[in-house]
Amino acid sequence: MTPPVLARSLAPLPLESLPGFLLRLAHRLGRSPGRIAGLCGLAADERRPPAYHLTGLADDLATTFAAATRLSPIEVHGLTLRRYAATYPALAKAQVDSKVNMVAQREYWAFNASSRYCPDCLSGDNSPVQSAYGGPWKLSWHLPVTFTCPLHHRLLEVVCPECQNVLGGATRNRGSLIRQPQRDGLHPLQCRNPTPQDSAGRRASHRQACGARLDTAPHTSGSHLSAGERARLITLQTRLDRQLAPDPAESPARTPQTPFPDLILAAQLIKLSWPAGADLAPTHATAALIDAHAAPITAALDAPSATTSKYLRIPELWPAPADPATCGALLLAAENLLGDHEPASLRERVQPLVQAAYERAPKRAYQLLRTADISAPLARSLVRRRRIFHAGGSSRGPGHLKVPSRDCDFHPEDVPQLLPQAWFDDHLAHLVDHMLQANTWMVRHLRRAASLKLMEMTAGGTWTECADTLGMPRGSAASTLDVLGWAMPHTLWEQFEAGVQRIAAELDSDPNRVNYARRRRAMAAWRMPVSDWPELCRNIPKLGHLARQEPHLATVLVWAEVTQSEHLNCPLLAAPALAGRDRTLLVDQIAQFLTPTHQKAGRLELRRRLGLYAARLAAQCDSTTPSTVGRDTSTASADWSSVGESCAEAPIPWNASDDRARPDPSG
Repeated sequence: MTPPVLARSLAPLPLESLPGFLLRLAHRLGRSPGRIAGLCGLAADERRPPAYHLTGLADDLATTFAAATRLSPIEVHGLTLRRYAATYPALAKAQVDSKVNMVAQREYWAFNASSRYCPDCLSGDNSPVQSAYGGPWKLSWHLPVTFTCPLHHRLLEVVCPECQNVLGGATRNRGSLIRQPQRDGLHPLQCRNPTPQDSAGRRASHRQACGARLDTAPHTSGSHLSAGERARLITLQTRLDRQLAPDPAESPARTPQTPFPDLILAAQLIKLSWPAGADLAPTHATAALIDAHAAPITAALDAPSATTSKYLRIPELWPAPADPATCGALLLAAENLLGDHEPASLRERVQPLVQAAYERAPKRAYQLLRTADISAPLARSLVRRRRIFHAGGSSRGPGHLKVPSRDCDFHPEDVPQLLPQAWFDDHLAHLVDHMLQANTWMVRHLRRAASLKLMEMTAGGTWTECADTLGMPRGSAASTLDVLGWAMPHTLWEQFEAGVQRIAAELDSDPNRVNYARRRRAMAAWRMPVSDWPELCRNIPKLGHLARQEPHLATVLVWAEVTQSEHLNCPLLAAPALAGRDRTLLVDQIAQFLTPTHQKAGRLELRRRLGLYAARLAAQCDSTTPSTVGRDTSTASADWSSVGESCAEAPIPWNASDDRARPDPSG
């Protein structure tokens, strides 16, 4: 049934919250806030209008509320935290019209069901309406990141000066917009907490309220801090307020990314690893505030029961500190931890805290770091590394944050499975002279590792995930990291990473990047056409026996050249027809063909012809429409047979002076 229109209403005050509006309206109408909430459609009964209405009202409920109070839907939505949804992402976890947001409130700093307050703001601006009903209970006071009032240069209060209890909101995890909503006769600025003797054991309708006036509360929050320390907190609040409500005149391009996800994660990491981050607090007094808050957390996590109890609950672990001064001090330390987000210095500050958190509470650290929706620079600084790679294997650490280790213009499909020899020669060849062992296989390990690192740069993930994306066997990737681990001195890893960074920079600026993933898909079922193979071997002395064999060798070599992959990963070698002895013979034959000492005379000429054939085939792969990718073997052979035909029709198809598409000597 549609609620009736109220006899009288009020215009919302600037930045007023929904609970504050209900308190003022109830006082004007001489009814309890619960009764007004019920008449406006916010509560099925008058006992407890739910706290999740604070995060936002569904459109139909907002329409009902607007009609009852004579407000516009825009004014109604402005009373809820939906106002900050675009700039404060934690609110997204508090689902509109859902009771599960109490969990989001605790774990993600989404909102405080109770309200902090500034007595000077509550005293009003001396206008008739504010003189009668008080100033606004501000909406931002329900956000955990609001802890001072820059307008009046003071920290917010959080408890009643008389009963010393937190104001309103949740009781035993049961969220309510207003404490004791069924009580009438109280001014909007009076404390609604039950008196200690009536806090339990009596029906809600018969409990007495504290009734202390809050607009005259003394300065108690942060009173032990110096003027300079309070000024630091107010300055930080001013910066955060600009992020919460950006200037509409500022262009979106100049508006920085919201800092709150990073700031909240940094604050939680500091708590979880405390006292590892004690030096981040700007003064001894602010460090003491954090220490007092973190002490019960540290004691619980370091107690023997922390490892034996399956359901250890630490209420203070994830929520923001209730005390405004402590909350501000923690956010000051978090801001110092984040710094200017310069990658090297940020990682240097963050990693000791990550290590301390994992040593103390690995499951909780994993839970914190893997679910965070944070900026790429912070995510990269959190990732634990094995040498220069994201930590992989069976570790359950922040290496599982699939964040690219670099801002790249190139894409995962632009990375070849095996770094091309030319790229290696230009940027990494100098490393071989300083390794404990230098041979062609070591070069292959370096090329393989470089491709893994390029994939990590653009796609993120562990080295095992990068290997999967490249189509590289995990065993090959593991072998490479093990071999390079003992063959390459520690100082060379930085040079290796710098070389791969140079390759990545060239890929970023290359407008004609090759889509190697597309080539791998197009060539997956390709086989050397039977008609092309004799033409490739024609007029090469001592290769007549090869022309009479199945062209499997040519298929593998051309596939490796076109896709820039290792020949052992060719799909042909996994075909059922090559199981057992036939596959072994073919692999041995290819190995002999690729041996550097055999690269002469007829083999060298055949290698050159296969290189030219592969270059023309690669060009067709790159120009083929997506609809022809991934066809079966017979169709693929027909698609590429024109390459062999065009070669056969040439009067001198394999002229030794033709150096185009010269093959990679190492395969």
